[in-house]
Amino acid sequence: MTTADAPEHPAPAPGPPDDDAPWQRLNGRLIWVNLVRLVLSTLPTVLSMVFFGTGRHLADLWPALAATGVGMFISVSDVVRWLRTRYRITDELVEIKTGRLLRVYRQVPRERIRAVDHKAMLRHRLAGLRVVVISSGRSRPALRLDAVSKETAQELRHELMPGSAPDAAGDGASPAAQETVLAEARWYWIFYNVINIWGMLVGALLLWSLDSLLDLVNLDLTGALGRLIDHLATGRTGRYALWAAVVFVLGFSALAGGFIKENGNFQLLRRVKEDGTALVTRQGLLTTREVHRDDRRLRGIHLSEPLFWRWIGLTETAVISTGLASWSLTSEPASSILPRGPIGEARRVAGMVLPGPVQPLEAPLRRHPRAALYRRLLWAATFCGVLSGLLAWLGATRVVPGWLWTVPLWAAPLAAALAVVAFRTLGHTYVGRYLVLRHGLSRRQTAVLTREAVLGLKVRQSLVQRWLGLVSLGVPTAAGMRFYQAPDMTVDQFMTLTGEAAPELLAEFLRPAPERNSGEPRDSH
Repeated sequence: MTTADAPEHPAPAPGPPDDDAPWQRLNGRLIWVNLVRLVLSTLPTVLSMVFFGTGRHLADLWPALAATGVGMFISVSDVVRWLRTRYRITDELVEIKTGRLLRVYRQVPRERIRAVDHKAMLRHRLAGLRVVVISSGRSRPALRLDAVSKETAQELRHELMPGSAPDAAGDGASPAAQETVLAEARWYWIFYNVINIWGMLVGALLLWSLDSLLDLVNLDLTGALGRLIDHLATGRTGRYALWAAVVFVLGFSALAGGFIKENGNFQLLRRVKEDGTALVTRQGLLTTREVHRDDRRLRGIHLSEPLFWRWIGLTETAVISTGLASWSLTSEPASSILPRGPIGEARRVAGMVLPGPVQPLEAPLRRHPRAALYRRLLWAATFCGVLSGLLAWLGATRVVPGWLWTVPLWAAPLAAALAVVAFRTLGHTYVGRYLVLRHGLSRRQTAVLTREAVLGLKVRQSLVQRWLGLVSLGVPTAAGMRFYQAPDMTVDQFMTLTGEAAPELLAEFLRPAPERNSGEPRDSH
């Protein structure tokens, strides 16, 4: 292209579409909420300096000053966010302009909106505000409006999700006749959520935080506890046991309080809409949350059972659905429909959630061949042998103690036991219109997929699997975690399962080639 052919002016960069819809602010009550939070954040420093007399030394005030500084920063930052945030709803797009330091413009087409959810922390509820999360089915929320009035939140949901009935998040405004309660939280579910390896760590951090907080008012919490424990215990072992009990009780209380705060008043409902039905979860004691899931996008159920909590029957229950996030860093993902609870309740709810009379989770699974166990035992032996050899080499160079190479050998029985556990979790079946796949060691994962959700098949066979006569089947889908697998089945099992779940895909490979007429001349090319 020559210089004469170039345009006289460069093409403008693409920007936000021009529309007559006005830009709107977030609700102004957010300013008063942050003003109250700003005042409350100064209380630790004021109380320490004025009432308790610890302001004579600046070193005594650093926890209070840190708390005040964090509170003031969050309040001012939230006000700046309110000043710089605008949003609008057009016939085709939902748009938002935000950003504290950098200006950010985001948009999502209305036809790609999959969920409009409401959240409300305690400060939002007291001010009559809501946080609206508009999701387009990606792993992170597409748009977040923090915060709008409760009435505006209801109007946004009704406008962006026309099939959903207008309601107040967690306020029970929907007609009871259009809702069926499928499950409610039970008080004993607390124990499923507090029996946690992190409980002792949470208790230790809480004890340190309380000691630092009370130190602002010249109270020595750990010293008082130490004197009480020395009075009750006679030996060193007894003192250690009592300290561990104190930490455990604090951790247990913190985790139990967190569960009650997040899952208080929990309900799983099936709501009748104008164009179908939806699964709705309401939960939260201080912070409320309501999530809608369209039943038309439902593709199955996923159960996850952690290894070390499997003995109490603990499981995590989620739906496999298109347009829902399968993970979240800040809260339970939108696909989760029950808190961590008993496996029996999860199976009962799954039977009510999945359409049709068939109960796929109650069907017996087809066991995988013993060769799958041999493969896991081989991996366990290889891992222990390689690790022992590496530690022996490091011990010979005096990098680690010379006796350390024997530890993997002593751990070989444990590795073999874990291999047996991993083998016993394997299973699959096809019942009705549902494909059931189960596998996993650290987490036993059971996936139930409808036949319509199967988009293809992925077959993998390593050298060891070829030697043992095994193949691994993977099922890609557009919902949930996008890929589910059933490792180490025989070729016959693979052919049978594929013929049941996806016969049209298998027919492409088994279709006989057309016979050539013997009198037909061969292609010279």
